Amino acid sequence: MAAPDVIVVGAGHNGLTCAAYLARAGLAVTVVEARGTVGGCASTVDAIGARVNICNCDHTMVLAAGIVEELGLAAYGLRYLDVDPVEVAIGWGDEPAFVQYRSVERTVGGLPPAAGAAYRRYVDATLPLARLVLAAAAAPPSAGRLLRLASPRTAATLLAWRRRSLIDVLGAFGLPPWIQSAFAATGPGVWGVSPAAAGTGIGAVGPVVRHLAGVGRPAGGSGALPAALAAAVTAHGGAIRTASPVAGLVVEGGAVRGVRLADDTQLEAPAVVCAVDPRTVLVDWLPPRLRRPARPRPDGYESKVDAVVAAPPALRALAGVDVAPHVATTVVSPPPHVLAAGPGPRVTDPPMLLINVPSVRDPAMRPPGGGHLLSLEVLWTPYALAGGWSRSDEPWRWLTRLASLAEPGFLDGVGAWRAMTPEDYERDFGLARGYAPSFAGGPLSALLGRPPELTRYRTAVRGLYLTGAGTFPGAGVWGASGRNAAHTVLADRR
Repeated sequence: MAAPDVIVVGAGHNGLTCAAYLARAGLAVTVVEARGTVGGCASTVDAIGARVNICNCDHTMVLAAGIVEELGLAAYGLRYLDVDPVEVAIGWGDEPAFVQYRSVERTVGGLPPAAGAAYRRYVDATLPLARLVLAAAAAPPSAGRLLRLASPRTAATLLAWRRRSLIDVLGAFGLPPWIQSAFAATGPGVWGVSPAAAGTGIGAVGPVVRHLAGVGRPAGGSGALPAALAAAVTAHGGAIRTASPVAGLVVEGGAVRGVRLADDTQLEAPAVVCAVDPRTVLVDWLPPRLRRPARPRPDGYESKVDAVVAAPPALRALAGVDVAPHVATTVVSPPPHVLAAGPGPRVTDPPMLLINVPSVRDPAMRPPGGGHLLSLEVLWTPYALAGGWSRSDEPWRWLTRLASLAEPGFLDGVGAWRAMTPEDYERDFGLARGYAPSFAGGPLSALLGRPPELTRYRTAVRGLYLTGAGTFPGAGVWGASGRNAAHTVLADRR
C-alpha cells in the first residue's frame, strides 16, 4: 500500500477537521488515534445506561466558523438544535438570575434599568472585538491580515484589555457583581485562572460572541460532530486507524518522515500534523537534539458528574423567572471576591457549577429507562486533591450542593451516576495530569506570531505541523485550528 501524503495524529474534532479538509483537497490522509474511538473530549459515549457527553455539549464557535457548511457535514448526519437563551446564571445567595439571550435587546429587557444600560454599553464597546476574534480565526493568521481587520481603536482596546483583568474591564462598564460572576465562571473560570488576574480582560469578548454566533447542540450529543467529520474523512478517501497510540516521530535530515507507534510499527509520510498537546510533540516525541526545554505541565482543574435523574433539579432561584428551565446551561457561580482568589489545593467553596440537562432540549439524549440525563461540570477541582480522588466523597458532595439550590426531592431521584475527575481524564483521554491543553494567547499573540509554531502551525522540522486546542485560536469546540493547519499544509505543498 502506498504511503499517505499526510498523517494526522489525534482524532479529536480539530484533527478530524484538518484531515477532512486535506482529504477533500485530494491528499491521501491517514488519521491515527490512541483511543478505540474518535472524538476525544468532544465525543459522546455509552455510560450509566445512557449516552453521555464527555464535556459540555454547548457549541458556539464552530457555528460561526463555517466549517459545518464548507465540509457539508449535514450530509453525514450532523444536525444542530438551537439553544436560546444561550446561558442562564444564578448565584449561591440571593443574587438575581441573569438570562442571556442571543438577542441583545431581549437580554437587556430582562435586566433592571441600571444593569440593562450598563450591559448595553458593554456590548456596544465589545462587538468590534468579538467580530475581530471571529474574523481572525477564519484563516491562518498573519500580521498584515490582522492589521487590515482591526481598526486603530479596536486594536487599542484589544491591547488594553489584554493587560487588564476581567473584573476590571467588566466593572468599568458598571456591570453588577452577579453578571461579573457569571462571565468570570465561563471565561477565566473555565481557563483555570482568577478573573482578577492581569491578562484576563480579553475574556470579556466571549459572552458577546454568543450574541453573534448563538449556541447550538448536535442532535444526539456532542459526539455527532466528530462522527460527521470522521465520515467526511473516509468519504473523501481518507483512512482512520484507532487504537494506534503514537510513541514518537521519525525525523531525518531536519524533515519528518513519519510516526512510530507504541508497538514500534512505523508509518511513513512526508507530512505529519499533530493534533495533540504541543508539549508532547516538541518535548517528548522529537529526537533529543531537536527537543524544546521542558516546562512544568499545568494541572487539570475540572471534573464532571453525569447522572440519570428522575427529573431535572427545580432551581429555586429561577422560580418566577420567565425562562424555560434547563434549555440552556445554568451557571452557578460564587461572588467575585471568591473567584478572585483563584484555584487552589482544595475544591472552591462554594463551587462553580455548570448545570446541563441535555435531554430537555434533545429527546434523543433521554435515558432508555426514562428520566433525564444530568451533566454537572465542576470547575477548580485540583488534580492533586489531598487524600486522592479514589477515596474522596467530593463528587457526591457536589450533587448535594446542587440539591441545596433545588426544591426538595431531587437527590431521591438520582439513579446511576459517575464522576470524571482530573485523574480520570488523564487515564482515559491521555490528558497529562488531567490538563486539557489550551492556547494561552489571543488575536494579539497571533498578530505577533508568538509562539510561532502555535500561531502559524509550522514547526522547525520540515513537514511537521501542529494543530488542536493548544494552538491558535484555542480550546472549545471550534475547529478553526484544524482548518487553518490544513490550509497551511496545502499552501506549503503548492
